[in-house]
Amino acid sequence: MSVTSVTVTCPAGQITGEPHLFRSIPYAHAESFADACKLEPGTIDARTAAERLHLTVATPEARFGADFPVIVFIHGGSYEAGTRFDPRTAPEFFVERGFVVVLVDYRLGVEGFVRFHDDEPNHYRGIDDCGLALEWVQKNIEFFGGDPTNVTLIGQSAGAGIALWLARLDHYKGAFRRLVALSPGFPRQPFQARKGALRRSLGKPITRTALAKMNPEKLAKGYARFRRRFFNDLALGPFPYDPAEMAELDFIISATRDEMYNHPVGKRLDQRGFGLGLIMRLLGIKNIRPYLAAARSIDNRVVGRAIGDAMIRRFVAQTEKGWWIEFPGRHCEDLIWIFREDSQAHHIIADFARGKKPFWPLYDPTTRQALSLVEGNPVVVRDPLRMVREAF
Repeated sequence: MSVTSVTVTCPAGQITGEPHLFRSIPYAHAESFADACKLEPGTIDARTAAERLHLTVATPEARFGADFPVIVFIHGGSYEAGTRFDPRTAPEFFVERGFVVVLVDYRLGVEGFVRFHDDEPNHYRGIDDCGLALEWVQKNIEFFGGDPTNVTLIGQSAGAGIALWLARLDHYKGAFRRLVALSPGFPRQPFQARKGALRRSLGKPITRTALAKMNPEKLAKGYARFRRRFFNDLALGPFPYDPAEMAELDFIISATRDEMYNHPVGKRLDQRGFGLGLIMRLLGIKNIRPYLAAARSIDNRVVGRAIGDAMIRRFVAQTEKGWWIEFPGRHCEDLIWIFREDSQAHHIIADFARGKKPFWPLYDPTTRQALSLVEGNPVVVRDPLRMVREAF
């Protein structure tokens, strides 16, 4: 007779789920635009799908002391969208290979990433949510079969930005041993430079009280107006990213070869074929002529490539340490290879999450060696992001 449910008793309470999947476990509570707080232990039915400050635990066996390595994944979505239920990051493939996988939700958009005058420096509610989820993992994951001393934090896109932010010296609490940042992105300006634009778009002062009182539909429409002003950038998110402020821990950082190649605005501008100098300056590219020459040596889609370089690859190029990977393809395509396929990319990340050091050299600003999967088989290459590094 098959077992359809199982209950785990842990510091968070009594949690009922399916034998290998606890779909929705609340890890914190927050009032609108307030900092989140921890929950008291309770009786939780984790078999249904719920969002907002919930996490999913998938496990080979919910048995205390099983000591499976743990992967905690933070989804992307430009700091304003996304979900832990993204089918591209379904946990089953990793679970079948002996990992406990935790997928985390966090507050998005205005509620998660707008800063108020009394916020602590470098703190964002959406990122602090993820920090509380990691604390939950430390206290409870052993009861689900995971090893709390062997946690790898993986983030993609905005989730990678959050993961890198949690590795800052002023945020890092030892809740994860190693880090994988897949195509990290950050805004190119601080929120303070955009606060006036958001105020005009919402028609409200940017205070906790005013925003909490707004009709959710009007808030969403106002944010959409604000968002359109930053079509070639992330409208919100942590700023500024400085890899020198990271704690010392093992990490892999990566980008895809053609990140935002199919960006709709980039497509239209590439079809027009003029005004490239102005577009490059708007994207923050300083050395325009060498960049355009390098981009054209690849193909004629220079604006789409430049948007990806400005939004994603420049931050990888800025991180002159850790182990680097360059994947083929476009933004998010690496998720399928890592989470869903028996690929070279999956094995590299799985081995790293088990504690195995990568087989290629650490990136160093003198030798600039990285692993390239662009042609399929792994090859150690030199300075793969040179055109990006020199452009910005």
